[in-house]
Amino acid sequence: MRFLSISILIFALAVFLPFSGQCQTNFSPAKIELKSSVDRSNIPLNQNLTLTVQASWEGEQRRFSITPIIPPQCENLEIFESSSLNESKIEQGITRSLKTFRFVLKPLQTGTGRIGPVKVDYIDNMTQDSSSLSTQPIQVQITPANERSRSGYKPALIIAIFLVLAYVRYSSRKRAKRIDLSKITETEKIEPKPESLEEKSLRGLDELSEQVRMGRSDNFSTDIYRLLTGYLESKYQIVTSGKTTDDIIRSFSSLDLTPEKISLLREVLSTCDRAKFAGERLEKEKRDQILNMVRKFLEQNG
Repeated sequence: MRFLSISILIFALAVFLPFSGQCQTNFSPAKIELKSSVDRSNIPLNQNLTLTVQASWEGEQRRFSITPIIPPQCENLEIFESSSLNESKIEQGITRSLKTFRFVLKPLQTGTGRIGPVKVDYIDNMTQDSSSLSTQPIQVQITPANERSRSGYKPALIIAIFLVLAYVRYSSRKRAKRIDLSKITETEKIEPKPESLEEKSLRGLDELSEQVRMGRSDNFSTDIYRLLTGYLESKYQIVTSGKTTDDIIRSFSSLDLTPEKISLLREVLSTCDRAKFAGERLEKEKRDQILNMVRKFLEQNG
């Protein structure tokens, strides 16, 4: 009887334990790798430094949810631009996902610059586990502005100055032989050509482009909108204040503007509206595109 009971117990374990194991849900473990780097370890004072932080893992992008990261604390460096990029690639038949953050930093003074750790918080969307990773601090050396360039170009600069002075002296003697400057009257002076509306607007566009290049473009969408609508009001005697983009575009129906120009204006004004009222972020590439579109319109409309 005892032997029969033991046999029944062994049979039950053999039947039910494998079945129970098949009912379990197992998720394959996934690991995020985090690394950071800078494009150089020595940076001149008048140049920019790029910090790259990259999280990567095996699997699709949707496996992990990564929260927006907080820019690192920096010493002797100032962050004035940031961007992020999601991408996936196949390596030996395995999908690998990457999320890359880039920060452009400007040195403040010569010496040692320090970039603090960058913390990345994430959630595994399959297991709902949350965790975080941090990068190591990075130090760079900030050298005087154009320290190497000045030493390399010094002989060439001296030669260039000598040639310019020689040319100026030659030109002055040649003009002195042909023209008696004391005989030129005020009426004979050539008046400068008045600046056209397009030239004035292009000059303002150049100033705005310089602000973008220097990283001082917090009000970019508002500034480019004012520049363009101000030009349209002066050029075509229309009112844009208080009007929507669609109302402004409808004002062009009676004007001699090609469909291509109207489409360009709609794209620029709509983009500015989304940035101002919907909080859409304009990355550097998009700002450069808007500047080129406005420049093209002004140059073709002159």
